[in-house]
Amino acid sequence: MSNDTFTPTMNMANFYLPYPDELAKEFGASGFVMSIRRLYELLAREVDDKDPVEAALLRKVAGHYHDTYPGGDIIIRDSLTNIVAESDDWDDLTNDQKIHRGNVNAAIANVDRIRYELEMMFDSYEDAEEVTRVRRELAAISV
Repeated sequence: MSNDTFTPTMNMANFYLPYPDELAKEFGASGFVMSIRRLYELLAREVDDKDPVEAALLRKVAGHYHDTYPGGDIIIRDSLTNIVAESDDWDDLTNDQKIHRGNVNAAIANVDRIRYELEMMFDSYEDAEEVTRVRRELAAISV
């Protein structure tokens, strides 16, 4: 078995967990990359029912580490926690393409806001038919 029990990647967001030499040859891989954040989230889930205070602490610790892709690369997110695309093609778009993308993003934001408002509404018998109709329409246009 290899002596490297803990070798973090350069981004300090992952563990590298080596396979035993005989299994590494069989798998054709030397080890497993695991996100530090994911590890803390798994530990928190493990103690959720037994110790909610510890679970909350573990989730807080997890929040200090980056999300990563399975290969170990850090996932870059914007202030709304959306994944930021690797390449920014905004300057390459024509004005019509920029307007179209802006309209699509605005429409998505509006639909999300309507869904939120529907979820937060108090159920009342008078509004039930209208709310049901709007929910069905939103479901029909959802991708």
